[in-house]
Amino acid sequence: MRFLYACFVIVLCALIFCEYVADFVVLQKCKWPEIKRKKYVDDPLRAMILADPHLLGPHRGHWLDKLYREWHMTRAFQAASRLFQPDVVFVLGDLFDEGDMVSDKQFQEYVWRYLKMFHLPPGIPLISVAGNHDVGFHYKMHPFFMSRFESYLNNSSVNLYTIKQIHFVVINSMAMEADGCMFCTQAEDQLKNISRTLHCMKYPLEAECARTRRHPYSQPILLQHFPTYRISDTMCEEHDAPYIEAFRERFHVLSKDATDMLGELLKPRLAFAGHSHHFCHSVNRLGIDEYTVASFSWRNKVNPSFMLATITPDDYVVSKCKMLPQQFVFNSYLSAVILCLIVIGFQLRKCIQGRRQSSAAVHRKVN
Repeated sequence: MRFLYACFVIVLCALIFCEYVADFVVLQKCKWPEIKRKKYVDDPLRAMILADPHLLGPHRGHWLDKLYREWHMTRAFQAASRLFQPDVVFVLGDLFDEGDMVSDKQFQEYVWRYLKMFHLPPGIPLISVAGNHDVGFHYKMHPFFMSRFESYLNNSSVNLYTIKQIHFVVINSMAMEADGCMFCTQAEDQLKNISRTLHCMKYPLEAECARTRRHPYSQPILLQHFPTYRISDTMCEEHDAPYIEAFRERFHVLSKDATDMLGELLKPRLAFAGHSHHFCHSVNRLGIDEYTVASFSWRNKVNPSFMLATITPDDYVVSKCKMLPQQFVFNSYLSAVILCLIVIGFQLRKCIQGRRQSSAAVHRKVN
């Protein structure tokens, strides 16, 4: 029975390591990037940015797939939040895989799972951006989908957040069609209001700015689900897509017109997006750094990652943090099984040799 005990210990160690320890081991290799300039360095904003968790709903995917991969997303996020203790966490859309397909009761359960999975200590905001799987592509957006997303996750088409004097503009990419639809018109009006607010931060002495709140001005940071316009990942300075795909405007990326409108109204200094499920760092059409964040889920990417950004009002530095690869976990369990088979084989060989020796001894006595 010793070999069974040894196998049990091997499998138990593999289970504990893969399911509870490995995320911490892998993520400890990541560090907050440091700003070398001295100004504002004493109290920079530290933002953790992830995208496309795609929590499965009632219609797609096997229950075991849902259980196991969401378990690992939970473990990865909780390990990251404990290790890095960010000031804010942004999730750049496609929180759900079937957000535009479920009833209101099912959506409530969706939101409960999501908030449980991405639970943060009090005082650390979790800012959730709408994606096409949450409210539908432009052609499918409906007041019902939009209002419940805003109600449960406190995010409308366009929002301005100011944290530690850093301004973030969060945008619903699907409302950037500029075709006169209700959602597009509302989003454009909100963008213009935010543009005026930023203008008054920059020029507070102008007459029209007398009643505007007086946050110090800094160029905003753009966060949305769709990347700004680019033809493909060939425009990336770095990327990890397994193959290059030509992007379609309004489906894979924003249109040229929408991208130019954001640049004209907001004049951002940095942009983050998701949607493609693969990492990309590019200098975009607006001439600024843009980071497309890889999917946080093994279901979309076997080697997921997220971004760590250290930001001050006049500077920023961003780094990519690689998460526990799916293949590492499979290889660990496979190694445990092989080791068990070796132990069993060794024990069986020992038993067979012992029986042969016993048979030989009995045969000698008989003779």
